[in-house]
Amino acid sequence: MGTVKKQISKAAWLKLAQKFVGDNMKLLALAGEAVSYVTKKKGNVKDMRDDVLLLCAYIRDVATGRYKGYKVWNLTVIVAAIIYLVSPIDAIPDFIVGGFIDDMSVIAWAFSKVGKELKMYKLLSTPIGQPTEGALVKD
Repeated sequence: MGTVKKQISKAAWLKLAQKFVGDNMKLLALAGEAVSYVTKKKGNVKDMRDDVLLLCAYIRDVATGRYKGYKVWNLTVIVAAIIYLVSPIDAIPDFIVGGFIDDMSVIAWAFSKVGKELKMYKLLSTPIGQPTEGALVKD
């Protein structure tokens, strides 16, 4: 996944994400845009839909103050991945066959970096008695 990290770093996605962190309106708008993006797309996007929806719920809950146990760096990584996903600028354009591979790689990269926090978030945000199944969160 070294190339994914290079894609994010080179394209300044992390730097752009830092401009969103602390601006709750921007965070909510970004999460809404990403939810709309993955629910409307067909094909390979459905393979990462649950993971993206979890990331969007995390962003939304941070922005609304519902989830307070977050680390700023982890939020920045998640926001950078979501910005990359919804951005029209891609390493592999989405209209090309296999064009979602870079998007899936960036989402997987985000999970590899912040998986422990996402696992904790998921446990804390799931109502008691409800199954915690859904998006796969790896340590």
